[in-house]
Amino acid sequence: MRIVSVGVVAVAAALIAAGGIAADPEPIDLSSLDDVVTPQASSATVWDELPLEPVSSTRVGERRFYVTGMLGESFATLAEPLYGEASRGSAINRSVFTAGGAAGVAFERDNGRLRIEVEGRGRDDVTAGVSQSFLDGFSANFNWAAADGWSALFNVWRDFTVSEQVDLYFGGGVGGGGYRYSMAGSAVLPSEPMVVLSYTSNAQVASFAWQAGGGVIWNLSDRVAFDVGYRFFSIDQAPAQLNASINDTPIGSILLPQQFTASELLFGLRIYEPFRRWR
Repeated sequence: MRIVSVGVVAVAAALIAAGGIAADPEPIDLSSLDDVVTPQASSATVWDELPLEPVSSTRVGERRFYVTGMLGESFATLAEPLYGEASRGSAINRSVFTAGGAAGVAFERDNGRLRIEVEGRGRDDVTAGVSQSFLDGFSANFNWAAADGWSALFNVWRDFTVSEQVDLYFGGGVGGGGYRYSMAGSAVLPSEPMVVLSYTSNAQVASFAWQAGGGVIWNLSDRVAFDVGYRFFSIDQAPAQLNASINDTPIGSILLPQQFTASELLFGLRIYEPFRRWR
């Protein structure tokens, strides 16, 4: 009987011991999973350091120096009364070559730029001639020239952005302009003795000048632009002295009012910050 009691007590002790293990199991260490669950990257990224303002506004207010070379065709008109009388026309009309340059400052705007510049250009000679002869012995020969044409103008242009590469511009300028006016002619009268009526003039003409126009700009890069433009150019009316003589004897002089105007087609190449090293 004692043996049975001892066995029961042993089994009970074993069950209690087993129950204690089951009731209070040893916890499992899951700390090694933190590296898997927790993200390694910080919430801050390199994009947080970049400005988010529109690209078009990042250069607003910036000033850039530029130079422009230009050449083109000048459809010139020289209105001069003696030519109208001799040719039975109205004015001398010629197409001549023009070339020059400009230097200025461009102020960047949110929809383009404002350009202020000083421009100088020259023009080829404008020439004309009239020669007439009649059966009764009367003849006349006249030649005109407006040579060494020049202009120096202060311009203001406004560029408007159409696309990333194309702009339109409008504006004008004021200043001075001039040329060297010359005229030589003679008329032979059929008489005895022969009478030769001569006219000569050689004067430097200079007066107030202005221009207005516009064009299209093609931006080849951030620093180089090509433009095609139209300008109407005018020099205010100015007089030139004309001397007259008969058989080389001076008989007097008169002032001939004249005016130079031109419609001009120009091609220009503009370089911004020309003295900055190219990169």
